[in-house]
Amino acid sequence: MKSLKGALLIFLPAVFMLQTLACAQSAGFPLAIKEKLSRKTMEVGDRLKYTISVSANKDLDVELADLSKNPGDFIVKDYRVSKRVFWGRKKIIAVYLLTAYQTGKISIPKIEIKYKSGNQKEWVKTFSSSPQIEVKSLLEKAGAKPALRDIKKPVELYPKKLILLILAVLVFLVAAGLALKYFLEEKAAEKVRRIPLAHEIAYAQLEELKNKELVRKGKIKEYFVEVSGIIRHYLENRFNFKAPEMTTEEFLAYVRDNSAFVSEHKSLLKEFLVCCDMVKFAKYAPSQEEITAVFDSAKKFIDQTKHELS
Repeated sequence: MKSLKGALLIFLPAVFMLQTLACAQSAGFPLAIKEKLSRKTMEVGDRLKYTISVSANKDLDVELADLSKNPGDFIVKDYRVSKRVFWGRKKIIAVYLLTAYQTGKISIPKIEIKYKSGNQKEWVKTFSSSPQIEVKSLLEKAGAKPALRDIKKPVELYPKKLILLILAVLVFLVAAGLALKYFLEEKAAEKVRRIPLAHEIAYAQLEELKNKELVRKGKIKEYFVEVSGIIRHYLENRFNFKAPEMTTEEFLAYVRDNSAFVSEHKSLLKEFLVCCDMVKFAKYAPSQEEITAVFDSAKKFIDQTKHELS
């Protein structure tokens, strides 16, 4: 019983101090910025999760610049932004999924954050830090041998009722806080703005092309121009090269030397583009079976090369 009273005498003042600090932060610090990296080193092509969290008084207008518009040496594969108000504080959380193909130490560009109260005319501007990431080449791993670590020393345990009671209370509070955080983030995720993936855009464009009924209207050339453009823009979005600006010869030469495509994909693309060029430039009149086959080939190529973001 004495141990329980002692634990409460320690725990209650601690809770009071945490509440006092939260109130002080709300009153004295209008804006707080936190950043988190999933890793500080990565290999070429790996994915890095970068989270920036801005906490502000709820009466402030806050705007967070979009890193995807100026990613520097990184490529933004996906991102999401959520907003919520909790305990009198407005919170904006932006999570970016980044990758890089340049080796060495590179930095994430600073993100502009501006804020003002309702009676202010001018924005107050500040910036996030510019965390540095070391991107390693895959060649560095060749011939490397993993170093063996020494066995860690045994952890000594000191079972004391008071310490166990305090730990149990702290674990309960942390678990409750994490559960609440998860619940709030799940609610906020429903309103998150998301960039559609390359194959999602292409599927929608193919469906729109089908609904135009260009073939029924006799606009065969226009139909082949559009379906060819859909595949070229899909390749640009999916594999990051300027397919729409290439001639068919340049494009096929690029694909032939690109290890991202297997032989089946290369053959499928070649037949597809040659057929489209015959209609667009050689005034070839395709049969209904050929028209259907071109559409099916386009969809099949997207099905085989799409890649979901994890």
